[in-house]
Amino acid sequence: MKKFGIGLLVFALAICLAVPAMAEFKPYGSMRLGLFWESHDFNDYDPSWTTDDDDSGIMVDIADITRFGAKGDISDSLYAQIELGLIGQENETGYTWATYNGDNNEVYTRLVYARWNFGGGTLTVGQDYTPVTFVSRQEGPGIFDDDNTHNQSYDLQNAFIGVGCLWDSRIPQIRLNLDNGLYVMLGQPDDPAPAGSNITTGGDRDATLPKIVVGYKFKTEGLMLNPGIAYQSYDYNDKDVGGSFDDDITSWILYLQGTLDLGTVNFRFAGHYGENLANYAISGRTNPYRNTVNSAAAYVKSDNSVEDAECWGGFIDAEFPIDPYKLRIGWGYSSSKNDAVANYDNEDELMGYYVNVKIPLTDNFSVTPEFDFWDGMKNDHNDKDPDHWYLGLLWQADF
Repeated sequence: MKKFGIGLLVFALAICLAVPAMAEFKPYGSMRLGLFWESHDFNDYDPSWTTDDDDSGIMVDIADITRFGAKGDISDSLYAQIELGLIGQENETGYTWATYNGDNNEVYTRLVYARWNFGGGTLTVGQDYTPVTFVSRQEGPGIFDDDNTHNQSYDLQNAFIGVGCLWDSRIPQIRLNLDNGLYVMLGQPDDPAPAGSNITTGGDRDATLPKIVVGYKFKTEGLMLNPGIAYQSYDYNDKDVGGSFDDDITSWILYLQGTLDLGTVNFRFAGHYGENLANYAISGRTNPYRNTVNSAAAYVKSDNSVEDAECWGGFIDAEFPIDPYKLRIGWGYSSSKNDAVANYDNEDELMGYYVNVKIPLTDNFSVTPEFDFWDGMKNDHNDKDPDHWYLGLLWQADF
């Protein structure tokens, strides 16, 4: 049934492309393949698949952001885009909200939206990136591609997700962008069950509001600044399954994104501060090596009071154009803290570094050598988390 549905979607896309009135609606695609040597230092941890101090090896796979689609103007005032992604053979978990067991390449929906230009701005309706998402130019795998159960996830072009980069993925939304820079988004909420000493799984989740994002994008020559605030609240009630909790779980994020182009070097940077980022569904804020408490999520204590998690972080990277190459270096940091449980109330920190060089081979074909180092730092139990490093190549062909 799933393959049949994908076939119908591709067939419908082909029909749309064949209609003369939609001549500006053009197909495109992008192949991304990685070849990386991975090294994971487990120090005090003892994963079930190895008794060594580290686990290293070669990974070659299609990145799960490989995509194909079509986009363009379908009238004087209406723009549309549809984009599907291809999961690599080795992927078992990732940022695509599903588990595919690594047994075959799988297709998933990335983007499908229409954007109406009404004169003073645009109205976007459909599944698109949210304004919260803002990525760096780090392209190798991230620290979260090993979840301590040996389920490999080859998430290339990690972009400091979980390490200063806020990744809110692509969600159904209605977004208004005014020409003066102001924007407002109402998006699909996320309502994971909160953790807690007396929380019973299987409770009732009720989202009474969508995700709400309000911001202002300022642009001038060589400079872009984008401050904003994101908010989400939902009710979780586990009384119907024998629990005693019935209350709101609220998340909020203050963020600032920016770019600065000085000609000989250009910068991308971002910073954020907020509460309960894991409940908001910011990817990468769930530490796979945590002990008892998810330090980035709300925690319900035995008296049914909610202890909120405090989260902050940011990244900065610099690109040096050296014709025809692009040299990039970057740094990212994240920290989360929840005081709910004694001895598990320390800061859970993570730091990342990268250096890469994008080398064009032809107009639409490039290879990017990259070295990444992920410093696990200290976790909520004040223990040292494992370090990871990657060295390899990202191959990309756009067509």
